[in-house]
Amino acid sequence: MPFVVVIIVIVIALVTTGVSRLGNSVRYGFSAFNDSDTTTYETNDGYDDTYSQNTASSSSGTSNTAATVSAREKADTGVAFTSDCILDELGWVEDSKATGESLEAFYEATGVQPYVYFKAYDASLTTDSEKEDYAFDWYEENINNEGTFLYIYFAEEDSDNDIGYMVYVNGYDIDSVMDEEAVNIFWNYVDEYWYSDLSTDDMLTAIFTSTADAIMN
Repeated sequence: MPFVVVIIVIVIALVTTGVSRLGNSVRYGFSAFNDSDTTTYETNDGYDDTYSQNTASSSSGTSNTAATVSAREKADTGVAFTSDCILDELGWVEDSKATGESLEAFYEATGVQPYVYFKAYDASLTTDSEKEDYAFDWYEENINNEGTFLYIYFAEEDSDNDIGYMVYVNGYDIDSVMDEEAVNIFWNYVDEYWYSDLSTDDMLTAIFTSTADAIMN
């Protein structure tokens, strides 16, 4: 189920979307996140974590209702973990091997193989739908299993200053783990750590580790 998610931080819009490969169909939908659409989730780490709440459209209201993150079981996809799971065409990742190895914690907790692709600017991809189609096709052509969560960042021409378009693609076998709530939590951590002082390597580790800790409590 693809989601177009607009995360507004100060004056910068971070646009994200997703394609969930469910059965033989691809389902589309729209939702918008902003700073005022939040729900507090109680987790077992002793703290309250606040995540953006999925809404049909942007809202000016604020929700402080406590909600428990849904219980999930680790996926059993038969897919062995590989640390060769980062493709960086932008030169943002300093050590792809070490960072890929750090993502094993996400795999061990969820049973889901992560894959990160930082794609260089491609002038032939002019619309969001073309980028979504590219992501779906790239999964089909390059990942030979249904147990992977693929995250693709499409860089803009001025990749140092303009935030790119972000897409996820779910393998058929992981939707029970990376469901709508889990993906919302993932995007929230992308938003949180993207604007931090962390290196790209540490940012990726933090996003996936924090997501796993939150959704698998």
